[in-house]
Amino acid sequence: MDGLGLTETQKEIAALVLAVGLLYVFARVGYQQFFGERFTFYNVFHPVRRITAKERQFISDFLIPYQQFNPEQKKTFLKRFIWFKSKKKFVFYNGITNEEHIKAYVSASAALLSMGMRDFRFERSISRIIIYPDNYYSRIGKNHHIGEYNPRLKILVFSAEDLENGFKIPNDNRNLGIHEVAHALMFETRKKSSWEARRFRVGLTRIKNIYNQEGFQKELATSTYFRAYGKTNFYEFFAVIMENFIESPAEFSKKHPDLYDTMRRMLNFDLNKPHWRLKNVP
Repeated sequence: MDGLGLTETQKEIAALVLAVGLLYVFARVGYQQFFGERFTFYNVFHPVRRITAKERQFISDFLIPYQQFNPEQKKTFLKRFIWFKSKKKFVFYNGITNEEHIKAYVSASAALLSMGMRDFRFERSISRIIIYPDNYYSRIGKNHHIGEYNPRLKILVFSAEDLENGFKIPNDNRNLGIHEVAHALMFETRKKSSWEARRFRVGLTRIKNIYNQEGFQKELATSTYFRAYGKTNFYEFFAVIMENFIESPAEFSKKHPDLYDTMRRMLNFDLNKPHWRLKNVP
């Protein structure tokens, strides 16, 4: 025994514990540096798989903005699409048959809204996606829903039917995937200290100031461009105008140039400009 009263066996155990601890720290730091994501058992055992030609074709068929991307933009989008689709946990209920298509709609929504950001993983805001065949009873809202976002549980919930319908008509400014992911993006950037998160929050403040103006409220009350659900509260208004920003950017910028410009800056991309460049995005 030494001066601390440790036997040789206890010393060996202590050395082993220290070695394992150091190995874990190095593995965690190395993993996060190399892969750019959190070191969790789920991430380690769910590697990003290779995107297939079938998936590429399906994206091109249903996502109008993707059709307009240049090669650099497509490469970035596909990288983010397949990361989200590989890493996020999807839970399906009641015998949904088109699971891969549903995963693609959600993953495309997340990849599209984060196109102008370095951090595209929604690690603080989305951990699980739950899918029902059609409208479902929400225990949270105590009524039937077609989609919702729970920030406390980091869960997105969708009706598969309504999610799919949002992409079938690409210019009606009604897209459930974009709408609910917009809610998640608000929470994703809420307490981050990064420059892009601060830029996003500045944009939100500007939009809220516009929203609270008496003149704008009167205009919103009679608007046929922004759908009625946007009048519910500011959070729903933001999610609604995100749908407009994605599905009818040309009309949006003409009717509400200040609002559109604010969103363009906070998201760091502009679908009105076919050759917009990804700034400071890997």
